[in-house]
Amino acid sequence: MPWKVIGWSVAAIVAIFLTFNYLPSFVADSLYKNVDDITDGEMPATVTAFQSGPEVVSTIGGGGEGLNCSLPAATNIFFDGSGDSGGKRHLVLQRFRQACVFHDLCYRHGLATYGYNQNDCDRILQNAAFRLCLYIRNGSEASSATRCQTDSKMVLAGVSMGGYNAFRGWDRSTYFEFESDPFRSDGFEASRVVDHPFKSVDPVKYRNDPDQVILSFENVRSDIAVTCMTCAKLPVFRYTQDPNEVSAELRSVGVTKLPEALLKREPMLSETVPIWLPPRRHHAAPHLLVDGAGKDHLIWMSRNDPQNTVSCIVLADAARLLTTTLPTRDLCSKDAGPSLTMVEVDMFATSPLPMELPGAADPIYATAISPQMTLDHDLSFCARSASRPIDPAGNDDRSKCINFSGDDVSKGAALGAFQNFPIVRSGQQIFFARDVDQRTSSPLTAIRQRALGNTYSPGGALLVIDVAPPVTPKGPVSAKLKKIVRFNIDDRFDPMMPITRKVDDLRFLSLEASKQTMRLHMIDFAMDNPAVGDVRLTMGGGDVELDRSWAARPPMVLETREAHPRTKLVFSRGDIAIEERKPVDPDATTEALTLQTLVFERDAAAPSDAPFVKTAGAACTITYEFAPHHTDWPCYRAFDPERSMRASPAARMQASQMLVGHFSQGGGHGIAFPDACLKSEPIILMPQGGTFAPVSDTAGWAGPPKLRRTVKCEPLDGTAIVSRPIAQKAP
Repeated sequence: MPWKVIGWSVAAIVAIFLTFNYLPSFVADSLYKNVDDITDGEMPATVTAFQSGPEVVSTIGGGGEGLNCSLPAATNIFFDGSGDSGGKRHLVLQRFRQACVFHDLCYRHGLATYGYNQNDCDRILQNAAFRLCLYIRNGSEASSATRCQTDSKMVLAGVSMGGYNAFRGWDRSTYFEFESDPFRSDGFEASRVVDHPFKSVDPVKYRNDPDQVILSFENVRSDIAVTCMTCAKLPVFRYTQDPNEVSAELRSVGVTKLPEALLKREPMLSETVPIWLPPRRHHAAPHLLVDGAGKDHLIWMSRNDPQNTVSCIVLADAARLLTTTLPTRDLCSKDAGPSLTMVEVDMFATSPLPMELPGAADPIYATAISPQMTLDHDLSFCARSASRPIDPAGNDDRSKCINFSGDDVSKGAALGAFQNFPIVRSGQQIFFARDVDQRTSSPLTAIRQRALGNTYSPGGALLVIDVAPPVTPKGPVSAKLKKIVRFNIDDRFDPMMPITRKVDDLRFLSLEASKQTMRLHMIDFAMDNPAVGDVRLTMGGGDVELDRSWAARPPMVLETREAHPRTKLVFSRGDIAIEERKPVDPDATTEALTLQTLVFERDAAAPSDAPFVKTAGAACTITYEFAPHHTDWPCYRAFDPERSMRASPAARMQASQMLVGHFSQGGGHGIAFPDACLKSEPIILMPQGGTFAPVSDTAGWAGPPKLRRTVKCEPLDGTAIVSRPIAQKAP
């Protein structure tokens, strides 16, 4: 009898072992037999941060729900957990964390921002996971590539089967830019707030225009057009047949003789114009960089192909984009005869970033961190002038890289630096590196780690890199790893974004959304032991706790450009007016939503524990009226929660980008929401005491077919209102 028990026990153990180790991989390999077989060796594209206006310090996406693989710790059991040649083990929740961060953002913001569906997000996850585990290997070099592909398929199978409810349709997705290479997108729009391009050139002509304007970039399969949505309908230059009759606006961008394409025309500043970027590339939205002189630069960092890191770097400004960008050839170089500045270089990284190096001959540089420059994957900082033409001699079409030393960043230790948003300041870049490996001291330790691994990846380091101009014109920049700050903070608080643009100020903000509330936290990485602290928000003389719905639309952190700057926190939330338990009428010709805004602020020099005080707020009811029997068009139908992937005017507005800027002459900071259905007529709310009022109550047209929008706003003052979900009112 005992022998039978032992036999059955052994059989049971073998069955359990086979079930946990082979059945999941067999199923995944069967379901996804024909996924991409990647052989190029590139790292996956990483998330990046975009600045939407000159005074924006950061935008906090993610909905306050953290960024991680959202899987229980026991998930590690189903994946390869063998140690590498150095005795380190990379469990799935940490090994694939970078891919999971992208996937979280894609599920929460991908539809509203890039038009991604769930399948797009899942396939990007699988691709990124495979690329990652080719770098972060378990087991032997010979067998790990095959197992790596299987592991990436298992991750894909898990999210495909269990993540359908986590993907956010038009009722929950919100706008937030994170993608440096949106090659899967059929089309998307992004807006930037910039100083008026011609007001200083001709103050009289543009005296009625706002101090800052909104440029809307429409990208359809990388064909890009720009519209100045808030510019007056004024001609950039007058109709002429004389090529020597050059307007002041054209002279300001270096045009001394009108090309044939500009003769016999009278383009309006407010009209949509194409941007002639080099073709055969994947163009994301432009980065906005404000230099030390206050000039706005719009910069594209466009990949040629996801299988290599060659990038076309294009420097522009609003004045050139709104006048002429037509080159003579379709190259990414000065040989194309472009009006925009172009240079094509290998950055050795998937998501290069622009930064200013004060004192350099060419102060705008393309920069990146890379683990691809050495066999051991040491952390390297790569940089190259974004404007200096390519010299055929030598390797001038490649960025020059500096390898950092030390156990914290060498031999792949800093691969975690690619798992969070980069922060770029003048002469400084900051990255977060979360730990991705664990030491295995014994078989029992290995079993315990696989069964009880940490879901939230708390360990990590903040890396501060100071960058100075090169000593010689074509030499490498001077990059120094100035500071490494170890921390133990759950990634439930990711992303952590800066509160100020001041160099060496290491205070970061984070959102945390619980079941009912949203809390704002601050972490000061200048401390010896950085910890999560609470940020107080006050309203009406007392503390206020905001409802969790305020975290769904990414809040914005501003630092004003004044003699005594202020730090502002701008929140917004929206909700479509739908009657519960009542089906949506397919013949409905109206729909409405409530859109609310809150602004808290304090002196930028205030101590960290000083509260932010509510200074303005508004609750707006936005109503759309449209013609019947046009439901095939997304702007002519009411939103149906049962079909959440079908957009409507209110759903698009609820998900829209939020912009902050000076949209009038000396009228303080206004808030704008681009309208996907009325592209030339964004909703602009201007400050009016402690509230906001729409610049225009109505927009649209009477038809045919009819599409009309009305906006009505009132003050938002009650703490009880902002502490609860939106209560809809009849329009």
